[in-house]
Amino acid sequence: MSPLDSATGAEASGYHRRVSHAAELVAEIANELDTWPGVRIERRSDGAALVRYKDLELGVLAPDRGVVELPFAHLEHDELVQQGDAEPAVDSTPESEIVSHNVEGPSDVTAVLELFDRRYREARGEEYPDSTEHPA
Repeated sequence: MSPLDSATGAEASGYHRRVSHAAELVAEIANELDTWPGVRIERRSDGAALVRYKDLELGVLAPDRGVVELPFAHLEHDELVQQGDAEPAVDSTPESEIVSHNVEGPSDVTAVLELFDRRYREARGEEYPDSTEHPA
């Protein structure tokens, strides 16, 4: 069972339902994040999964919607949106620091993992490099 299955309760329901392509891609993201030291994935009551490093929220995986949401500092939020790396979260206000990224294909998996890498390095007090290397 993948971390997202346990986080979303897919096995707990007692049946296997057909999963959307986006949900499969979000599960792939969860599987990768689950290998990062100190990262854990927690189920929320709404079916989404909270991704944490220690006590810090890195982001939220929403497999039913095929969306990932991550909080960033205001300047970084604006930069990500301006560069097209993310969009303002659907329910966000102009003051919100939450960005979202739809997960529709393999390139989105890579892009979302890069966003989580930025949050992960920030949480660990590391600089974010220009290259896209896997966190240590």
